[in-house]
Amino acid sequence: MTTPGNTQQGRNVVTRWRMLAERRLNYLVELYETDRWKAYYSEPEFLKVVQEARAALKTWEELAPPDPVQDKPVEVAIAQAANSAIPASPFADIGSAHGVKAKDDLRKA
Repeated sequence: MTTPGNTQQGRNVVTRWRMLAERRLNYLVELYETDRWKAYYSEPEFLKVVQEARAALKTWEELAPPDPVQDKPVEVAIAQAANSAIPASPFADIGSAHGVKAKDDLRKA
């Protein structure tokens, strides 16, 4: 049985794969625009790679359609997390063990 947490985790995984497919296609477009593809591929080979990238992106978009509210690049998510208030650690109130001494100090063996 799936729970809402598992469903959201599944969407996150599929969304990340879709975003990766988008990045891959964008990279191939950049290679084409700068003519760098010629250093790595022959023309038929490059055409095949681009077609595979488009097909993969189409498949991932069917599984997880783009959602501008939920889908954020990792950089944006990290920046937003850095700007948000970090809650206090639940372990901050635990007493320190500085005054505790061991019967035998094994470091001086």
